[in-house]
Amino acid sequence: MFCKPLGHTVQAIQLTDQPDSIRWKWTAHGDYSAKSAYNIQFAGSHGQFISSHIWKAESEGKHKFFTWLLVQSKLLTADNLLKRQWPCEPVCPLCSQEPKTADHLILSCCFAKEVWHKMSQWTLGFITMPSTDVLVADWWQNELAGLPKKQRRVKAALLMYTAWNLWKERNRRIFEHVNSDAVRVMQEIKAEVAVRRLACGGPELTFTHD
Repeated sequence: MFCKPLGHTVQAIQLTDQPDSIRWKWTAHGDYSAKSAYNIQFAGSHGQFISSHIWKAESEGKHKFFTWLLVQSKLLTADNLLKRQWPCEPVCPLCSQEPKTADHLILSCCFAKEVWHKMSQWTLGFITMPSTDVLVADWWQNELAGLPKKQRRVKAALLMYTAWNLWKERNRRIFEHVNSDAVRVMQEIKAEVAVRRLACGGPELTFTHD
């Protein structure tokens, strides 16, 4: 790479009689703020990630917090447990075939795909099958991109309910040694949606297929 001599750089500087000042480059007004310092730490990590899609979804707090951990890759799946050198079973408990990562467990596991297929049928295609080899954060963003506000909040809730119940099934198999099939998981998703609608009036579904 060609670099200009230092002398040329110095000559290009225009000096004035104005006193020196210190400006914080990460705010428009040049003043430091803790918020701007916090935000810049994550610049580039999830450039298109919109956290409000989680917090404004028509779902319960536990589903939102779970989803926040999920898209940030903070769930204690086998890959994260191994990084901490905690003992664990590295194979997915839902399919007993692939390494247990959040991306696999929620999206690409054959058991998860069966549940997503049933969700797609129940919602008449409003919820679609996840693409192969997609990352959770990308999947979340792509599923909600471009939707009107109301549809986005409903769809975000349904994605949360599905992922949450896949996680619950994972926990049942590990800690309770109880296995449910995809039909049973789907029933639990429907039950949670029904309870939410009864208690809070949402998510308001535009389909009636059972």
